[in-house]
Amino acid sequence: MADRYYWGKPRDVIKWYLRGMLHLSASSKQRYVEKTGVEPGNLPRLLTLLEELDKLFKSVDTDSVALLCLRYVELLSIPDTAELTGLSNSQISTRTAKVMKKAKDILAKA
Repeated sequence: MADRYYWGKPRDVIKWYLRGMLHLSASSKQRYVEKTGVEPGNLPRLLTLLEELDKLFKSVDTDSVALLCLRYVELLSIPDTAELTGLSNSQISTRTAKVMKKAKDILAKA
């Protein structure tokens, strides 16, 4: 029997959620920059990460990206995330650090 998912496969759902959040953030920053004429700041890096999101997902497992989203999008502490997921504090730190390192590598090449 094939697995059925209401929203799609977990990897795709997480990727499209993160893509949507990055897109909203980049659009908002871009409108602000255009409206006020201030320096773009980290907008070019954010756009690069958005363009390279597929590369990030190919090199990191979905569970680690989901943990990162949970921690940073919902602004949870490591103990809160540990309570929600059942993982240890060190497991959460290790997994989220791997994703951040890959994202930083992508941004560094931009």
